[in-house]
Amino acid sequence: MFTALLIATLVAPSDVVPTTVTMEELQADFEAAVACRQIEGRKVWKGELAYYIQSYVYEGQAAAAEDVADAVLPEDNTEETVREFEEACAIAGNAGSHARK
Repeated sequence: MFTALLIATLVAPSDVVPTTVTMEELQADFEAAVACRQIEGRKVWKGELAYYIQSYVYEGQAAAAEDVADAVLPEDNTEETVREFEEACAIAGNAGSHARK
């Protein structure tokens, strides 16, 4: 079975912790998320709860494996960041789940 690791929320203010979404809910959402266009060479997915972006392996800023992603919660990010993800996912509706690829 496909398993994924959600590392952290991207660009989230350090004093704000989402209390309405659990890691288990984010994990399930990520596994069913739809693939979008890449942002800066990193894979992006859209779920029902959040957007997800392929994590970096920090040695040399290389992209990590496809199953390692950061959750991008709209309520924890700037309008500009959310708009970038919305644009990347504007045509994602028919692409299907990344877990099925």
